[in-house]
Amino acid sequence: MSQGAHAIPFTITSQLSGDIRPDSPDNLFINVTITGDTTSNVALWTVDINSPLHPNAKLDEFYFNLTGLASDYVFSNFSPVDWAISAPATVQGAGGAAFMFEALDPAGPPNAADVTNTVNLTFTMTASSLLTEAVFLDAPTALSNDAGSGQLGAHLQSLTTAGNCGNSTNCSDSGFLFGNYEGDGGGGGGGGNIPEPASLLLMGAGLVGFGLARRRKSA
Repeated sequence: MSQGAHAIPFTITSQLSGDIRPDSPDNLFINVTITGDTTSNVALWTVDINSPLHPNAKLDEFYFNLTGLASDYVFSNFSPVDWAISAPATVQGAGGAAFMFEALDPAGPPNAADVTNTVNLTFTMTASSLLTEAVFLDAPTALSNDAGSGQLGAHLQSLTTAGNCGNSTNCSDSGFLFGNYEGDGGGGGGGGNIPEPASLLLMGAGLVGFGLARRRKSA
């Protein structure tokens, strides 16, 4: 880190929602939060299913894109512990959408590592270089031929079909969600406005002039 450098924290968020196909359930939502700072190459991800009208919903796969190459990133510290991320993704149920990364519900005892409305998926991402918001915001968009598009995606299972599929009589008990990254302006394109040197000089001259005027008035 260069002398005088200081960390600028940033937060990336996304809300994924259900796709546009008529037989896919409505009221599907997942909130994603990513936190990091501009002097680090590490970010913490939290994937939070927030679909109360589907009380038994389970995350089957979680997908996302980033800028650069898949080999630029390493993932660790998963909770639940048996989850893992692979690349390239093998996308299920998204109408041909292609993603760089896939987090997959692990095989093993049923329900041992489920991510649900009450259990979040969290993991750490380590990049080969310092992170900025652009790593996320400039990531490519995955395009589906019938379900929508987004920089992130997810496949949910064990959904409640009654009352969640509009007028469809063939509602599926699984559904796909799409979302895009949103930044907070903290670490990507420069954050707040910093006065230029010329502006600072003008400001200083103005303050000096103001002080002289006050002295003449009081004399």
